Amino acid sequence: MTNNSTATNAPSSDDELASLLSTLSALSKIGLDMTRNCIEVTDAIPRVIRAQVDAQVAAQVAAAVNSAVDAALAAVNECEFFYLSLTPFTDDPHSATGPAFDRSAAPTPGEMDARHPPGQNDDIAHYVVSRGRRPGLYISSKEAEDQVRGVPDMARKKKDNRAEGLQYYRALYNAGQAMTITESVPVSAAPQAGPSRSYASGIRVNVTVG
Repeated sequence: MTNNSTATNAPSSDDELASLLSTLSALSKIGLDMTRNCIEVTDAIPRVIRAQVDAQVAAQVAAAVNSAVDAALAAVNECEFFYLSLTPFTDDPHSATGPAFDRSAAPTPGEMDARHPPGQNDDIAHYVVSRGRRPGLYISSKEAEDQVRGVPDMARKKKDNRAEGLQYYRALYNAGQAMTITESVPVSAAPQAGPSRSYASGIRVNVTVG
């Protein structure tokens, strides 16, 4: 049987000793770097998990808040629709002391969407006129007031932005609460056709009086 020696041979020269020490130093540095990297990775794992959890919680909270806001707006709209249903249109808009008014269909929600496309005054308050001379959305409160001043059964509401205004108008229109209401023109005040006159050029002109 042969016995293998496990004894370490001493370096034969100072150069070999220096080389060995340099190698041991390099290996020691590599070991320290690996240990430090492991510690950093171990410390980072909880932060990454916590960040993911925080992001998920934040998304859930935001979704819950948006849902609550939508539900609140829907509840407010329902209350307003109920109130409007208790105050129906006047059966006889003609008054002995005031002007007469004609009622006709209001613009459709599709027409409103086309008049107020995304990207135009999105975050500006809009005044929704659902019953008035010209139903629609207005940015100027004065212009909106002009559409309802003196109009019976008029309806106007301020909304925070374009999207809410369009949504509110659509809901009112679908509930049958949108209508164009304009002053009637009395027959006596309507233009009367007068005699026609012909000119040499062949143009025939009707003269109106009143």
